Amino acid sequence: MPISTPFKDIPVASVANLSVLMAKLIKEKKISREFQERRHKEWNVNYELYRNKVKTNRLTQRQAVNIPLMKETVKTLLSKIDDPPSVDWKELGGNQDKEIILQEIWNDDFERLNFEGVDIQDKKTVMLCGRAFKKLNIDAKGFLDVRPLDIFDVVVDPMVDPLDIETARFIIHQNIFRSLREVLADERYSKDAKSKLRIWASGTDAIVQSNRNKQEWEKKVERLKSMGVENDQFAQFAGGDVILNLSEHYTLMWNTKKQDFEKRVIVYADDEHELLNETLEDLLGVDFWPFVTWGEDIETMDFWSDGPADLVRTPNQILNVWFSQMVENRTLKNFQMHWYDATVQGYKPQTYEPGAGRMLPAPGNPKETIMPVDISGLDDTFTAIDFLIRVIERGTAATAIEKGVSEKKQITLGEVEMLVGKALERTLSMAKMYRRSWFDLALKWERILDANSGENRTLHKTARSGKIWEKVVYPSDWKSDKGYKPIVRSTSEQEEEQTKGIQKFMFIQSRFPDNFVLNRIVQKRMLEIVDLTPEEIREVQEAEKKKQEAIQREAEAAARAEGTPGEAPTEGTPVAEAVVKEPATDAEEDELLSQLESRLNKVKG
Repeated sequence: MPISTPFKDIPVASVANLSVLMAKLIKEKKISREFQERRHKEWNVNYELYRNKVKTNRLTQRQAVNIPLMKETVKTLLSKIDDPPSVDWKELGGNQDKEIILQEIWNDDFERLNFEGVDIQDKKTVMLCGRAFKKLNIDAKGFLDVRPLDIFDVVVDPMVDPLDIETARFIIHQNIFRSLREVLADERYSKDAKSKLRIWASGTDAIVQSNRNKQEWEKKVERLKSMGVENDQFAQFAGGDVILNLSEHYTLMWNTKKQDFEKRVIVYADDEHELLNETLEDLLGVDFWPFVTWGEDIETMDFWSDGPADLVRTPNQILNVWFSQMVENRTLKNFQMHWYDATVQGYKPQTYEPGAGRMLPAPGNPKETIMPVDISGLDDTFTAIDFLIRVIERGTAATAIEKGVSEKKQITLGEVEMLVGKALERTLSMAKMYRRSWFDLALKWERILDANSGENRTLHKTARSGKIWEKVVYPSDWKSDKGYKPIVRSTSEQEEEQTKGIQKFMFIQSRFPDNFVLNRIVQKRMLEIVDLTPEEIREVQEAEKKKQEAIQREAEAAARAEGTPGEAPTEGTPVAEAVVKEPATDAEEDELLSQLESRLNKVKG
């Protein structure tokens, strides 16, 4: 069953009955839908393979079996970029107090809007379809809302730059299903439009259109449920409800007074009834499209680019055909069917129920009358399947090692590290586009928040001790004339930077093993990596300090017993053996490390 209905199959009102504006909007919608619909069949197949759904036929695949290569590949790639990056805010004027408050507002929205769940759905859509969309909006309570969109529900200008959604002349969010009573009760829509809608709803055309909309809604629900998305609105329509299919049409229109294009939002029902027509700035207070999109394999020729699933689709279908044939081959072998000579007089073949030790009657010599049906085996099927899977793994960088499987029984640790490293390098471009989408999301989030700040907001901060602190913040506490810039860093990048930093420290420490101050700095940086409370870090540091003091006292006692007082360091004494003043601040620590690294480079040079 098709998951979406092509635009050419959807009845629309006659152009003669539409206003000039609606005729323009329907034309834009038709162009953008046709631009996207060429990808629908491929998306549907990717989706079905991911959900382990296969279509049988009478020729090549007669068994409903599926090798879960699509799901295995997608899950492996998701594991490489599975954590949403951290976003740190910098106030361009250097006001750290405003930075802290905006950071806490972002952290609060991160939990309130379930950004982790949004992120997982967003990435899965990219893996299966090649591109994903998120939409920013203001909900009924006045709070900022961010939602991932069904890829079938967003169509864009075919002339858009794949790297910049702001270059689109129009963007349409379609298939927003609402009941008639919901629309009539919405105060945002004009009274005149709702009066016309009541008249239209009383006719037979509304009933027919409602049935079509209900079918579209059911297809949408089926797609969302198979993606693992649960929604309390799935059962919202009663049997007697008239269902409307709303579209939010974001488009550029010429303003004769300003002599410039302005962004407008037009909401209409069933491609015919205009409900709202306002400027985007009046609705959200911003002048950019409230959408964020990214793709895994960006190109200049096509906005709807391929995803990893497109590379897996055809080989997965071939594997399913081979696997189906092998299953059927083994089943036929198990049937133990026989040929018999129909010209032999007096022999009538008997059907029988198979069973252990069952004896079958045959006249005379059975070899002269009957013979088994020769069903040759497909012994090379597993070898061919394994070869094709390795081809897909090389193409998608989802190698066997990444999946947690070894291709050989014996493999060295070096080979494991090499394979993992190469696979990570090949998925680096995916992580770059993913990180950029979070930068765009954070930037648009801050600007929409600034334009719709409200009166005040109550934030809660949990200390490491577990105590919760409450604070009421006002827009003046965080709003900035200079603006903000989000700093987006992935979790893996931060961990990699910290690990590389510790490796540098360990290398320097190996060159100066007896330098107490350097050892203390390295230990401090290592403790900062793990998730320890300040109290726990202090306890570790105090224990280490007592240990060093005890060692120093023992050394002094041994020196006094031998009667050899310590000598002051000479000019040629290495820095590791010199008495170095312990730095009191992090800046002094960094300066000391810089000096040590400079001297080390001179030695190596």
